[in-house]
Amino acid sequence: MIMRRCLTIGTLILITPLLVMLAPLLISVALIASRLPAFRTAPHSLIFVYWFVICEWTGLARFAWVWTLYRKHPSFMRRLRDIQFWWGQALFNLGKWVFQLEIEVRGRESLNGPCAILLSRHTSMADTVLPLLYFGKTRMESLRYVLKQELQLLPCLDIGGNLLPNVFVDRSGTDSATAVRDVSDLVATAGDDESVLIYPEGTRFTQKKHDDLATRRPNLKNQLARWPGLLPPRLGGVSAMLEKNPQKDLVFLAHVGFEGSASIHDLLGGGWLKQRVILQFWRIPYSEIPTGDPTEFVFSEWDRMQRTVDALKADLAA
Repeated sequence: MIMRRCLTIGTLILITPLLVMLAPLLISVALIASRLPAFRTAPHSLIFVYWFVICEWTGLARFAWVWTLYRKHPSFMRRLRDIQFWWGQALFNLGKWVFQLEIEVRGRESLNGPCAILLSRHTSMADTVLPLLYFGKTRMESLRYVLKQELQLLPCLDIGGNLLPNVFVDRSGTDSATAVRDVSDLVATAGDDESVLIYPEGTRFTQKKHDDLATRRPNLKNQLARWPGLLPPRLGGVSAMLEKNPQKDLVFLAHVGFEGSASIHDLLGGGWLKQRVILQFWRIPYSEIPTGDPTEFVFSEWDRMQRTVDALKADLAA
């Protein structure tokens, strides 16, 4: 951990003055490149990069301040959560403004009720903050995340994510037993004032990943045909959560609008520009969650996720 943070924070220290010194050149190149269709939002993306670096430094300073003054205070976790909300909101607000995004939230009644296990579709770098802002912050409660361990290369996510009760999992499958145990513990120890988030697909959906999975995993052929706009849910983490579920409801989040922004290339090419993004929540009370093998139940809800995504895409097209 110490070596990783020395590397990531050291890289941030090196990059920051370079971005300052090279700003005139980078701005000029971005403006010229924006004349090409493949780079039409290069200036927008450059603004976002600079803002991201500012948010990283500000977040690190706030974490250091809270750690120094409040780590033994009862308000320590709340203050960390407030930084998490601020960081996500600051980045998303800038993205909404720069890329002229329109956000619509449906199923708001599902935001009411007790804390829950939240299962969300995953298509983009941008949708990682949707559950945090439109579920956790809206309800002003903690949201525990199951995250891929590669995100620890971002200093704020590394430090804040490890100070708060989250789990960074290795998706390679080399130690799946540990990953499942960690996910189980994450939900089993969640308090009545904490919700838990997992992305059942395990990675961002793209059509290429969908097609590649059909080639590499022919045993998933039927599932891939069943969910053409989704990746099959990884049952290990979801099953572990349901098995250790401390009587929390389930809340599902479907969304559309970010499909064209799964990569940096999409970002530069205008995949985010003037997008209408629709979020749809629905809730399943704990009393209605079946016991035993959850496969059929999870698959049926993933059918609903596919139907919801299709309906929302039709709304966008209309």
